[in-house]
Amino acid sequence: MLKTLARWLAVALVILLIALALFSRDGAGWRWLTKGGWHTSARIDSLTPQEQAWARVAWRYFENNTQPQTGLVNGSDKQPRVTLWQMGDTLIALLAARELGLVQEAEFDARLTRLLGTLNRLTLTETRTPGRLYSSRTATPVDFSGKPAKSGWSAKDMARLMLALRLTAERAPQYREYLDKIVLRWNFCPVMDKEGELWSASLQDGQPVVREELRLGESEYAASAFRLWGFPVGKAFTPPSRNVIIYQRSLPVDARDPRTTWQPSLLTTLPAMLPGLEFGWQPPGVPPEVQKALRDRAEGVWLSQKSRWERDKVLTARADFTLAQAPWHVEDSVWGNGYAWNTLGDDGKYYPRLAQVTTKAVFMLWTLWDTEYTDALMAVTTHLNDPLRGWFEGRVEATGDINSTITLSTNAMVLEALLYKHNAGPLFKDGLMDDNSYFTRRTTDEFNPPGLCLPGERAARAAP
Repeated sequence: MLKTLARWLAVALVILLIALALFSRDGAGWRWLTKGGWHTSARIDSLTPQEQAWARVAWRYFENNTQPQTGLVNGSDKQPRVTLWQMGDTLIALLAARELGLVQEAEFDARLTRLLGTLNRLTLTETRTPGRLYSSRTATPVDFSGKPAKSGWSAKDMARLMLALRLTAERAPQYREYLDKIVLRWNFCPVMDKEGELWSASLQDGQPVVREELRLGESEYAASAFRLWGFPVGKAFTPPSRNVIIYQRSLPVDARDPRTTWQPSLLTTLPAMLPGLEFGWQPPGVPPEVQKALRDRAEGVWLSQKSRWERDKVLTARADFTLAQAPWHVEDSVWGNGYAWNTLGDDGKYYPRLAQVTTKAVFMLWTLWDTEYTDALMAVTTHLNDPLRGWFEGRVEATGDINSTITLSTNAMVLEALLYKHNAGPLFKDGLMDDNSYFTRRTTDEFNPPGLCLPGERAARAAP
């Protein structure tokens, strides 16, 4: 009798919870229920008026910095240069603007059409890979001074744009053919070897030097993006790692020595949190043990920053950021090159006084973890913007000064984080490749193969 009563009470409770979800504001509760909200601490609900205003500020950056002839957006305010990563950020920001009601369908189509045309005509390198840095006015390779220049390639940046193209295809499927054709132009033979390792190239004395540029966190994120297109990137999911201890917590970091590889070994917020925003730490086609490692790493990264606030009373939200003067770009880490809370410039030097509470890290942490700690972060960040220009890079840890540099990636991350909240969970619904897509048809055409080491073709040759 008691067992029967318990079963009926359980059924009644489930019905009550479903009813509450169905009739909550804008159906947000139903989305929370169906997307696995019982197991997340994220903020998932329709945007408040204040949050909608935050989104409008971020979108203002894109309105101010779009180049009308190409549709590309300046990587920094009024600076007509843009990386492939930032092109991916632009697509995700545009999707967010449409779904948050910041642009109407006609403007979305006009902006996306210009971008698609430019990306399908993007000047490629001599190896037929997309370059590292482009003029946002002409879509041709440039150096950081804006002068025409040859370029290597970045597997990390390629991955960001590839992920954004797949997300656009999922959320705006009517454009899928044109999105597919962008990637079908690229040559992946020098980018991925037969074991699934991803390679990048920089120019030295005018010649490309190929190296393993990706490190732990970045490697798995890039591999997840390549996997969305069907690439067998097995080795990139398992970079060499070792553990370090921060606040009595064991955290995995890249095991390769930056003194011999010339690549910094970093543990930071973005590579840990992006898989959460976009996949709920469950990228499709990725082994369960890798998915668990992604989630565990994110837990370790955010809890370490929370512990620093609780124990040392230092508000902490570590991510890379841009400055208006040398060293120009800074990697602010939870752990970097052998030290906790290390701050590294692109010149390889240490800059502890430049460490900051970085705006894009704050929005990611605030969205994914609804806690007193992330509320405290947002309280010192909410006013770091110019309503007519966009969000600033952050607030200096040591002094409270504002880093008033304004960049594409920070404003795109604000929009992506708010889209996650409004979407009631990860941006991708499934992420699986459509077997009837133009991309799949072309890569499986045995009579007219593209010959660019794409999925379905002969395995990519080993990288040099």
